[in-house]
Amino acid sequence: MLRKTQVRVHFIHAFIFTLLLMTGLCLLITPARTWFNQIHFPLVTVHFVIACMYILIVIIALRPLFRHLFKRPFVKKYNGYWTMMFAVLWIVSGLMMYFQTYLPVAVRNYSVIIHDWATFLFLPWVIVHSAGHFFDLHIPWPKWWRAKAPVPEAIRENKLQRRDFIKFFGLGFLFLLIGGSIKWLIPTLSLSTDANKRRGYFRIYNVTNDYPHYETTDWSLTIDGHVNQSETVTLADVPRFPSTMIVDDFHCVTGWSVHGVEMKGILVKDLLKELDMTTSSPYVTAYSGDKTYYDTFTTKQLLEEEAMLVFEMDGQPLKKAQGYPCRLYHPSMYGYKSVKWLNRLEFTDERERGYWQKSGGYDLNGYL
Repeated sequence: MLRKTQVRVHFIHAFIFTLLLMTGLCLLITPARTWFNQIHFPLVTVHFVIACMYILIVIIALRPLFRHLFKRPFVKKYNGYWTMMFAVLWIVSGLMMYFQTYLPVAVRNYSVIIHDWATFLFLPWVIVHSAGHFFDLHIPWPKWWRAKAPVPEAIRENKLQRRDFIKFFGLGFLFLLIGGSIKWLIPTLSLSTDANKRRGYFRIYNVTNDYPHYETTDWSLTIDGHVNQSETVTLADVPRFPSTMIVDDFHCVTGWSVHGVEMKGILVKDLLKELDMTTSSPYVTAYSGDKTYYDTFTTKQLLEEEAMLVFEMDGQPLKKAQGYPCRLYHPSMYGYKSVKWLNRLEFTDERERGYWQKSGGYDLNGYL
């Protein structure tokens, strides 16, 4: 009876873990995340609910697991403790990521790093473990490792022989190599083919399957609404406005950050001043050229808090994936407020909720 219960718990754990892994990878891989956004599927919430189920099954399995491991060979204990260690890392870092608004930025950053590395270092082990069960494969472990056989003197005295060292650390290094490669390869591959690969540690998000192609069509920024006069700015007009360069840390609400990003552009207040534009409207809606994304601000947030139109990043024009030719940036707000492919600023007397406020329940103001 105990054996049957253990088997059931094991398979339930495997099933929930698979769902957790699949939804987590969908959140990481840009095309998948974009598709779920388009169909308004609450992927983050589903991932969190599955994670709660995973936590529950881990708690239920703790007592029988330790009781089982106590009587098993060392290899089985190693297997169980290895799994539990990563489960704890996932649970703690995942909770910190989900409730990140209550934590300092540095803590959120570390939680994302831990969560990502725990996932990708564990993936090779999951593959090997699953393949072993499915195909009934067995690694040729020494008898003293697999069963309660006498431990060799060299091992007992902590004197590893060359063969033991290769077996014990070789597999671990392989997992590190494969997992680390996947960890750094996926964010880079998620960029478009002509995106700036050296900034691959940016996670590029967009809510449509394509980018506006302003390389082949004229870009312009329209400023209208409740203003004394409507104006349109083109790329040819940009050099005549005073430019500002800042070096700032870019923070995403999902927890990752890119430090020391050099951005050059035009402060919104300087742009309106040069255009002799005035407004008494308390709110602004910023629209993206993808014809889908938008976000809203108070007028004071854009004019008095150093918000700017960014045209260059690290001394180069923005790439398409980064919002070419212009994106909005507020130094005290999360990246989702940084509207890419900005093509319109509309001053209004009432404030709407932005795209992510409606679709994802994000904070309206988005302050760090």
